Amino acid sequence: MKRALLLAVVFLAACASTNAPVDTDAGLTAHRRAFADNARAGNAAGVAAGYADDAILMPPNAPAMRGRAAIQQFWGGFLSLGKIDVILTPEKFVASGDVATEAGKYDLTITPKSGAPIHDVGKYSATFRKIGSQWLMEIDIFNSDLPAPPSK
Repeated sequence: MKRALLLAVVFLAACASTNAPVDTDAGLTAHRRAFADNARAGNAAGVAAGYADDAILMPPNAPAMRGRAAIQQFWGGFLSLGKIDVILTPEKFVASGDVATEAGKYDLTITPKSGAPIHDVGKYSATFRKIGSQWLMEIDIFNSDLPAPPSK
């Protein structure tokens, strides 16, 4: 009986150490901070560095971007629209081992070089994989909560 209890305790401790939610949460928090900081700085290479080499980005109203180079090109175009201010607010995350998915909302303001600021709010979902000591996005999708502008 004592041996069975000891094995159960060892098994539970092993499970707890292989799925470290505190480490995952800290890693995803650091990722969100780096994403927002690089976006504010207009640094497309810095934003793209948070994606895995074979990641997929699925922006609204556009085809999926596959691979870090295509993702960097997308963000380069996006960031060239003007000064970016983005707030990412996670609402839920699920993690198992070296994979985690986060869902949340964003608040985005683009201030063009000329013209009025553009404001958007929406939601996102991102799947991450821990590669080495870094959490990198594998799949990233986001879309607006605002209605589409009327077509002309």
